[in-house]
Amino acid sequence: EWEELINYAKKLKLHVFVDVFGLKSAKKLELLNIDGYKIHSSEIGNPLLLNHFANSKKTLLLSTGGSTPNEIENAIKIVKKNSKEIILMHGFQSYPTKISDLNINRIFSLKEKFQLPVGIMDHIDGDLSLAKIIPLMAIGAGARIIEKHITLNREKKGLDYFSSLNPDEFKMMVKILRECENALGDSSFEMKSNELTYRKIHKKSLLAKKMIKKGEVLRDTSFEYKRTRNKNIISINEIHGKTASHTILKGTIMKHSLIDKKSHKIAATIACRVNSTRLFAKQMQLIDGKPIIHHMITQLKTSKMIDEIVLAISEEPGNEIFVEYAKIQNLKYVIGSDDDVLKRLIDAAKYVDADIIFRITPENPYIFWEGIDQLIKKHVNGNYDFSYCYAIPLGSGFEVINRNAFEISHFNGKKKHRSELCSSYILENQNDFKIFQLIPDKNIQRPDLRITVDTPEDLLVARKIFQHLGNKRGLIPLKKIIKFLDSNYEIKNINSHIPLGESRIWIGDEPLK
Repeated sequence: EWEELINYAKKLKLHVFVDVFGLKSAKKLELLNIDGYKIHSSEIGNPLLLNHFANSKKTLLLSTGGSTPNEIENAIKIVKKNSKEIILMHGFQSYPTKISDLNINRIFSLKEKFQLPVGIMDHIDGDLSLAKIIPLMAIGAGARIIEKHITLNREKKGLDYFSSLNPDEFKMMVKILRECENALGDSSFEMKSNELTYRKIHKKSLLAKKMIKKGEVLRDTSFEYKRTRNKNIISINEIHGKTASHTILKGTIMKHSLIDKKSHKIAATIACRVNSTRLFAKQMQLIDGKPIIHHMITQLKTSKMIDEIVLAISEEPGNEIFVEYAKIQNLKYVIGSDDDVLKRLIDAAKYVDADIIFRITPENPYIFWEGIDQLIKKHVNGNYDFSYCYAIPLGSGFEVINRNAFEISHFNGKKKHRSELCSSYILENQNDFKIFQLIPDKNIQRPDLRITVDTPEDLLVARKIFQHLGNKRGLIPLKKIIKFLDSNYEIKNINSHIPLGESRIWIGDEPLK
């Protein structure tokens, strides 16, 4: 009968999961065309069954009702070996389950503690009005799977009727769930057409409330907001501190054409994620009791031309550490795709209305901070699309890129161009971009040196440098670091065996074509 039912479900293009009780049943089910297994909470402590499922390579639903966190953790350790996917299922059946025993908030706790998707097993009384609403509440709490029982006729009070819905009720619940799913949408800040239409209709325009002379610095006190038919939506943050390219009469609606093109907003955008095959959470490794990213940001703050510092944080679990750091340090941040690093950097620049991106990676404790403003000035004055330093030590470099150049890279580039190699599209298509290469003093043209932190050996070298040269300001000139390493071969040799090209994202020691 089960084989017949499963084959019929497959003809209807349904996925079939089975709720398994015991090893004997599990072995028989291997002969059937199923998509995944559900392990009942009564079996969560059965190592024989768990080990059997660990080799299945199919999706597993792991019931957590009546289980302690330690029991859940031990079960996960066993089944995660080869499983395609593991989803924790919250809830239990008490024929029926009381509303007060649902504990929907536990979904948040399960997701946070075990970093796995979570579903709900809803077993409340099928006669209650909440029987079709509880799944919606669970979705709001983050549930990604809903278990709900169905019976042909609940009035007959047959097997397991307590928490079951009739077919028409079940159909209505699924319809509502799909509408709810559509309403959730996604978490990005990308505006779709209807929201853009709303923005154009309802947002107010920025108007000059007095005459502003050509060359005058634009201040928020010179403007007011009014609804107009001409929708030029410019934020005061975009223009504050810039200069007027023409004389602006009172009542004029502000446009980008009225802003001096030499006026720019520059944001240091820093892509952050903990995952690394060589050194986990390298950006948060400590040097003199402070994270590497902290040392780097301290050096960035010496710049007089960088207007904003924004962290572009991966949305993958574990990266909450950067969110907490940003909050503590009062830094702005955005969260986005782990794989699409380029989009994260673009979104970070958009978040603060910056048109120029100063790009640097947070695992570099010793950057060429003395040359930051020099490179930015050359970039701006020369109207370049992309600028970088030539032949300086690995880990001391940075890039200056016009935001629109990165947007072109994202639109035209492939997956590899959107990874941490996000400048590669520009360098592969140099004829399409205006590129500047800053040639620093010869005594710091040392591409043979490695002062990034990408391996445990790098971290040891970085700590040795600070131990001998560090100061309270945290600012060590690059020349001084190079001289120190040249004078201390035993320290320089700690990471000299690591290929300079390993994990390299900067192309700073190659001349322009």
